[in-house]
Amino acid sequence: MKNRNDNLNEGILDIELAAEQEEIKSRKFKYGTLATIFTIVFIIAVILVNVLVGYLTDRYVLEIDMTSERLFEISEDTMEVLDDLAEPITVTVLAEETTYRDSTELLSNIYEILQRYEALAAGKLTVRYINPTVNPKIVEQYNTLGDLASNDIIIESARRTKKLSPTTMYNAKTSDDGTTYYVGLRAEQKLTSAILYCTAETVSKAAYIRGHNEDYYMDELDAMLTTSNYEVSSIILAREDIPEDVNLIIISSPTVDFSLEEIDKLDEYFSNGGDAIISMTPNTAEELTNLNLYFEEWGIRYTDQLVFDSAQSLSGYPMYVVPNIATVEGITDNLNLRNQFALVVGGRAIELTNTQTGSDYVTVLMSSSATSYAKNANDITYGYDQADTDAVGPFNLAVMTERYAYDKNLNTTRSSLLFVNAGMITDSVLSASNFLNASYLTSALNFINDYSDAVIIPDKNFVSTTLNILTWQVMVVFWVVVVALPLAILAIGVIVWARRRHL
Repeated sequence: MKNRNDNLNEGILDIELAAEQEEIKSRKFKYGTLATIFTIVFIIAVILVNVLVGYLTDRYVLEIDMTSERLFEISEDTMEVLDDLAEPITVTVLAEETTYRDSTELLSNIYEILQRYEALAAGKLTVRYINPTVNPKIVEQYNTLGDLASNDIIIESARRTKKLSPTTMYNAKTSDDGTTYYVGLRAEQKLTSAILYCTAETVSKAAYIRGHNEDYYMDELDAMLTTSNYEVSSIILAREDIPEDVNLIIISSPTVDFSLEEIDKLDEYFSNGGDAIISMTPNTAEELTNLNLYFEEWGIRYTDQLVFDSAQSLSGYPMYVVPNIATVEGITDNLNLRNQFALVVGGRAIELTNTQTGSDYVTVLMSSSATSYAKNANDITYGYDQADTDAVGPFNLAVMTERYAYDKNLNTTRSSLLFVNAGMITDSVLSASNFLNASYLTSALNFINDYSDAVIIPDKNFVSTTLNILTWQVMVVFWVVVVALPLAILAIGVIVWARRRHL
């Protein structure tokens, strides 16, 4: 009986064990099937994500700029230009792609930016790399651009073409020993301006007036005009008239007077709606009688007084005046007036004469502060410090005069003259991205020429920019850090010593 019960129990155990094994097998199959399904779904998801990322990378910029200087960050101005492209743009790089991609920073930085342009343009801009040695016929297509070299970049639309050299996409400085080195990347400024030039319906033309011992060394102003898509030339006014297609003339620090015939040519040019930038320097040995009288017809006079400022100037240099900038609709709208300031070096005070003729409107653009003072040019030899006999500010440092003329059909013609000081547009000031001068001048040119497409994009500096502080800020730092803080520490020390002494 016992054996039969044992056998029965063993049979029951065998059945239970078999059922348990079947259940385990079923679970293994179930979980194995689910694991297989999850693996397949995961692999498919990874593939789809890669395809999606690849598509987005082609269409949008998904790379993160980890450089401390944000070298490859594209500005909103450029993104707007690329988004508004109404016609296709072709960027032809005269080099193998590997030459740019795998080269030194000089080319690889530009390669990275070109990639971002192509991605942001959403198919409206194409970048192609062509070896000019292997494909000489490509070079022949662009003979009108002048001498082409390997690594040059050609921006092309159906309207026109522009060539850029890699070296022009960097801000270069030359040391005292003649060594040239790069201090900033300006590729975005060059590329965006070239695109605007190639897509613009018309191209503005600017001309320097020559023949009066003007300042010929205006490299930064030349570059700024070219970047703003002006075609720049020179005119010797005594020999020729100002061409009708010139939109802007530049009279840059003349030291020899204009003849009456030349004044008549200027007057005819302005009566047809021409614009001008006029800068004057204090270093004039000859009296510019005719030119000064003509300026008075536009409501201004350059005085012989040089403006200094004891507080609102670049630290320690009262001649380096930081002007107050008037808010002018159309000029200052998009300028960062809160965090940047302009600089006027060796400025002459500009008087408003109220002698303008016709429908002329005179607007003060920049003026010195109430702490400024002015010295006659002949008195500078005695020093820059303020004297009791010096005139007290504020003084006008930049003025704009607008003249409106109407024909019999009531069509309006506007001429605008920017009267500035030579120390506002020197190479050293315009090339310094920490000053507002270049941005301000570009904005003013857009305003007077009714040309809103020109952009100014700051250089991406490789090194930290110099911190410029005003004279009054230097005094605040001195009294707080050098005087007040040490005195406070000394006072606290004395108080602690006195309390401990009586413990």
